[in-house]
Amino acid sequence: MLVWAIYLAGVALSCAMAWALGSNDAANPTDCAVGAGVISLRRALALFAVFSALGGILIGSFVMKTFDRGIVDRKTGIETGALSKESLVLGSLVAALSAVIWVTVSSWLGMPVSTTHSAVGAMLGFGLAICPELIVWSKVKLILIGIIASPILSLILALGIFYLVKRVFSKSSRKGAMIVASSMLFFVIFITSISVVNIFVKETWKIVLISATLSLPVSLVFPALALRWKNEWREKTLSFLLIFALAFSAFAFGANDLANATGVFVTPTEIMIGKPTRTTIFFLSVLGSLFVALGGLTWGRKVLATTAYRVTRLDPVTGLSAELANALCVFLFTTLPAWLIGFGLPISTTHSSVGSIIGVGLASGGIGRIHGGTTRKILLFWALTIPCAALISAGIFRLIGGVIL
Repeated sequence: MLVWAIYLAGVALSCAMAWALGSNDAANPTDCAVGAGVISLRRALALFAVFSALGGILIGSFVMKTFDRGIVDRKTGIETGALSKESLVLGSLVAALSAVIWVTVSSWLGMPVSTTHSAVGAMLGFGLAICPELIVWSKVKLILIGIIASPILSLILALGIFYLVKRVFSKSSRKGAMIVASSMLFFVIFITSISVVNIFVKETWKIVLISATLSLPVSLVFPALALRWKNEWREKTLSFLLIFALAFSAFAFGANDLANATGVFVTPTEIMIGKPTRTTIFFLSVLGSLFVALGGLTWGRKVLATTAYRVTRLDPVTGLSAELANALCVFLFTTLPAWLIGFGLPISTTHSSVGSIIGVGLASGGIGRIHGGTTRKILLFWALTIPCAALISAGIFRLIGGVIL
């Protein structure tokens, strides 16, 4: 009975973590479009809610498997007796609680911390407190590489996309701009379709054929619709692409970050209710997506105001470049490792988002366009996230575990 009470309390905390994730990280896919002035904050958060839920439900399993048993090998711990069912359930509850505490405090302060690293730190704290031998340091090293690589890759992508978009929409003809815009639409829908179709279809040629069939209509219809835009076709095309990039970024965010809230409860849920992994992951994805959406809609505006307006000033060109770079970076880290080694790599979508914004700020106006005070505060909170979450988790587990275990 006590184990069930702890488990249900943990699931409730997982929902709270999903809410905190939405409140802090809703800024990541929406900051560029809002900062560029092409969509209102309310509408941007509504799009975030819909597409992050789709990403989490459809391909969130790529990273959830990594989070469930990639940081602390809890499955082996249960099988070998190094970890009891009671410790597993309590540790999951404590990890969720610790991450919620750190992300909520950071959101209240308006700082865009990494929810991924909050959850990683909380899991590490649990592992260090209960059985350090179960920590999978090889996976932890990959996550640490992601800490460094994601903002750098996002920054580089933002620089490249910025120069391409600026050249196309300032010097090319309308026909040339429409070709580039249609190509962007096709590419994004194609790679997204591959990631989803790959779950249900195994033959490569069928995956490519179905994905191309889904992608071609949109990329071909768009130029026909754009012909209606006459004198302001550049501005309207850029605005359309930026909103499209917002949706893609939200989808990638849901696929990568939903695991931060629900991944720690995959194994406990399997054990407690006896459902297979796929069913368990789907159930937790739907539950988590609901609370992520609520978090974004209720408290997401505080951090969004910081990243959209206070890091650097954005216009449609810089906003599109940063948003698309952020989305591509997160999507590639989610899908490529899953196809190559069977596990998606959880990265900080916050790091990626801010890195892309800094990248376009450097490209469009040099270092002078970067607000140093805000950027330094963000970097400080990034550095503190993993150790603070780990200390909170280890301390709470020792305190509660010493009483009830």
